[in-house]
Amino acid sequence: MNWTIEEFPIKELATGETLKLKTYTVKGSEGPHIHIQASVHGAELQGNAVILQLMDLINQTQIRGSITFIPLANPYATNNKHGTYTYGRYNPVTGHNWNRNFVDIINVSKFDLIGFVENNIHLPWHELKIVYKSELDQIFRNYFDKLIETRALSENNKLNLMLQHLASKADGILDLHTGPTATRYLYAAEYEAEVSHYLKFKYNLIIPNEYAGSMDESAFMPWVHLMNKLKAQGREIIPDIESFTLEFGSEETFRMDEAAKDVESIVNYLRYKGVLEGMPDKIDSHSCLLENYKTIFSPKGGLVDYHFEPGQKFNKGDTLASFYNLKNIDPNDPIESSRSAVKAEQDGIIINRCPSSSVHQGMELYQVMTKLSEHKV
Repeated sequence: MNWTIEEFPIKELATGETLKLKTYTVKGSEGPHIHIQASVHGAELQGNAVILQLMDLINQTQIRGSITFIPLANPYATNNKHGTYTYGRYNPVTGHNWNRNFVDIINVSKFDLIGFVENNIHLPWHELKIVYKSELDQIFRNYFDKLIETRALSENNKLNLMLQHLASKADGILDLHTGPTATRYLYAAEYEAEVSHYLKFKYNLIIPNEYAGSMDESAFMPWVHLMNKLKAQGREIIPDIESFTLEFGSEETFRMDEAAKDVESIVNYLRYKGVLEGMPDKIDSHSCLLENYKTIFSPKGGLVDYHFEPGQKFNKGDTLASFYNLKNIDPNDPIESSRSAVKAEQDGIIINRCPSSSVHQGMELYQVMTKLSEHKV
C-alpha cells in the first residue's frame, strides 16, 4: 500500500523547535475521502490505538477512495504534562478548550453562499459537492492569509484552522476523543442521526444542526449552511457528508486490546461509505437529544463512593453516589455521621463520571443520558 506522509508546522516553541502536524494518507481507486484524527485533547489517547489498528488493517486490504489519518492532531497538548497527569484539554497559555477553538468558516469569512447557490443550484448533487469543496478550499486559504496579514493568527487558531482545512476535503470526518471516566458513545448532528447507527455505538447523543465551537460542528456546518440555502430555493438535499465525534472510553488510557474491538465501528462506517468492501450492519442502541444530556453537579464537597459506572442504567430514586464528609465525624458512629447520598431524579444511563473521588461542591459528578430513545435493529 502506498502512503503519502506530510508535515505541517504548527508552533515554534520558545526554545526554537517547531512542532509539526503529521498526516498519513492512503489512496485506492476512485471513491470518497475520509478524514480521521485523534488527540485534539492531549490526554485522550485511545483514538491513537484505534488509528494504528486501522492503518494496519488498511495495509491488508483494498480500498476505494482515500483516507487521511492524523494520530496526534495536537502534539502541543499531548506533551503538556503536570506530574503524571496530561493537562491536554485546555490551552495552558490562554485557558481555552482546544475543542472549542474552531470556527464556522462560512460565517466568519462572510462567504456569499446565497450567490453561490443561485449560480450552482442547477448542478447535480455530485457535481455541486465538488464545486463547493473547491470553494471551501479557497475560503480557508483566503481566511488564513487574512489572519497572517493582519497579525491575527493567534496562539489558538492556527492548529484549529489547519485541521478544519484538511477536513473540508473529506466526505466523512471522524474526530476521536475520550471522556474523563466514560463509556463509549458518539455525537451526531440531527441530519446524520440515521447514518450514525452505522458506527455501532450503543449510546448516541443527537446534537442540533448548529455551531457551538467543536471540530465535528465546524466540519458539518458548511454543509448545513448549504443544505439550508438550497432548501430556501426549493431544493431539498440531506448531505451525504458527515462529521462525528467518537468517544472511546476514558482519558489517559491507551489499550491496544480494546482498540481491536473499537476499530469495528469505523470499519463498519467505511463499509457504509463504500471505502471498504462488505455490507454494513447496525446494533441496538440508545440515543437522546443533547438537551436531555444532563450534568449532575456535586451538591457538596467530600469523598465520593460512586455506585454506578459509565454505561450502567439507573432508575429514579437510585442512590448514585455516597458522600463522606470527614470534617465533622461522630466517633461513636463514624460512617453514618459522615455519609450522605445523591439520588437520581429521573431514569437514565451514566455516560461520564468524575475521575476523582475527592470533589468540591459544584464539580461535575456525572453526565447522564435521559429521556432515552431505543433503536432496535
